Amino acid sequence: MEECLINCIEVSPFDKATAYIATTRFKFNDLAPALYKTTDYGKSWTRISTGIPYGAYTRCIREDDVRRDLLYCGTETGFYISYDGGKQWSSLQLNLPVTPITDLKVHKGDLLASTMGRSFWILDDLNPLRQFNRNSTKDEMIVYTSEESYRVSGYSAMDDASAIDDEGPSTSTSGTNAPTGVVIYFQLPVTADSSASLSIDIIDEKGRMVRHYSDKEDKDFVGYPGGPSPDPVLVKRIGLNRFVWNMRYPTLPGVPTVFIEGAYEGRKAAPGNYVASIKYGKSEKQVAIKILPDPRIKATTEDYSAQQVLSAKVEDDVREIHNMVLSVRKVRKQLLDISELLKDDTAAKEIVSKGKSIAEKLSKWEEDIVQNKAQSNDDIINFVNKISADYIFVKGELDVNIPYVTSGQEEQFQKLHSDWQNQKKTVTALLDNEVDAFNEVCRKSKINAIIVPANW
Repeated sequence: MEECLINCIEVSPFDKATAYIATTRFKFNDLAPALYKTTDYGKSWTRISTGIPYGAYTRCIREDDVRRDLLYCGTETGFYISYDGGKQWSSLQLNLPVTPITDLKVHKGDLLASTMGRSFWILDDLNPLRQFNRNSTKDEMIVYTSEESYRVSGYSAMDDASAIDDEGPSTSTSGTNAPTGVVIYFQLPVTADSSASLSIDIIDEKGRMVRHYSDKEDKDFVGYPGGPSPDPVLVKRIGLNRFVWNMRYPTLPGVPTVFIEGAYEGRKAAPGNYVASIKYGKSEKQVAIKILPDPRIKATTEDYSAQQVLSAKVEDDVREIHNMVLSVRKVRKQLLDISELLKDDTAAKEIVSKGKSIAEKLSKWEEDIVQNKAQSNDDIINFVNKISADYIFVKGELDVNIPYVTSGQEEQFQKLHSDWQNQKKTVTALLDNEVDAFNEVCRKSKINAIIVPANW
């Protein structure tokens, strides 16, 4: 070896006889990369710098601690990677600035890099690199095994399932946390069919559906202040895609114009084993997912189970309440429409009267279920919350990372559930009896389902 600086010595984590060194002669105005490898305890060395250009003189080299022969190299002008023990290198700069990389460290599935003048950088989740096969065909969908994810609170701009990585998570000067959900990487074929649909289903260990995502927008979704957010839409791109499941169950439905101060997002899944089923056109592949509990929280499996059970009951009631209100609104609209169309028909006087009467009863019932007057967070001061908002409040109290169910939460749910069952009986009787009677009168009067106005 010529006179040089030995910047880094890396002993292979798989074989004590194998070691790597990163050297440089930049102080002699020689900017060539110079990496060497031994497999016999240093008796002989082989130069392994092919693929790293002149000028990118080498500062550090590390071997992955999971995949043998997966090497990382920091140079004067950026980052390089080798999948074959150094026989061939290629650049993997990503969004890292062109800067000297002074050292690298593999730590808990991530790659940490120190730079000269550009702070520290972390390449999150080395799983895709560890599983990448350069010889795999580009004409099929490839799904990479996900790393184990911790159930933690918080938020990251990288949690957005529809984000495009190339655009960057944020243009602000604030930092970006690592994703707080389960990150899934999948690769779409280069021969991708633009008409092929893409979907991801999350399934629990008992085979039950937890969450469904699609590349199609929900055309029936109605956005309004104080209501739920739309489900994220999957981005479909040729090549590598990243999807983040936020560990939550489906978003609850809202009632348009009903402002509720609270969150509609579904409960957070309990720690355990899940499966992500990814479908693209006629291809379908599955990948195992594991959610781990926050190690800082002292909680048992029973604690998480109790939280899930009560949260599911609350969500089921909210879903039933809001869907019932939406159905009642449709019935009420039909009654008022028929009454309006027949208001000048003297022969239909009974129908108009009954229609308006039932519609008024349905309206009064709705007023006991949802608060239609509130339009902002502070409106609770002027307009009291109804049963729907009270449920959402209990849901928010339950939806915490520490899985403890209190007796107060249990008691409040039982009270609300009892009230809802009474309200449900009231409206069910109204729909079963009075609406049926109204329909019978219409049938006797030969009133059609679709009425063309008399002045047409």
